Amino acid sequence: MGAEKWLDIELWDTPQECFEVLKSRGYRIATTHVGMDALLIWTYALLTFCCYAQVSIYDMDWSCPTAIVVGNESRGISDEALELSDLHCSIPMKGMVDSFNVSVAAGILMHHALCDHASRLGCHGDLTSEEKQILLAEFLLRHSKSAISIAQDYAKRKASMPL
Repeated sequence: MGAEKWLDIELWDTPQECFEVLKSRGYRIATTHVGMDALLIWTYALLTFCCYAQVSIYDMDWSCPTAIVVGNESRGISDEALELSDLHCSIPMKGMVDSFNVSVAAGILMHHALCDHASRLGCHGDLTSEEKQILLAEFLLRHSKSAISIAQDYAKRKASMPL
């Protein structure tokens, strides 16, 4: 409840347009399932593998920005998205089942990516002080019923502070 306050939603007309924007921002694109329709999940990863190689998520270095495309449960990821992605990754499974529910797969991916990222970098996050201040300001604005009054109060305090 309330997670929508943390989402910055952007819409694109095609996977190509989406992937071009993400790559221009420094992201690598990893697909996780073969088929149609997809859900993007933002995490961090360094993908040092050949294009189209299938690799376990446990063998990936998750210390740099990556956008992960998780396929729709019935149709998977489009052929276009598969072709344009930098890497195909998988969650190794044992037993009779060959796929997870999309929300379970997303949870496994994000949990593993965050744990690996923290382990490799020695800290949980990698935001600069300025990025942390911006995130805190966004948090306060998104969680306040009177966000404008908070911004006005801050501006008044800032204006009265000596240089």
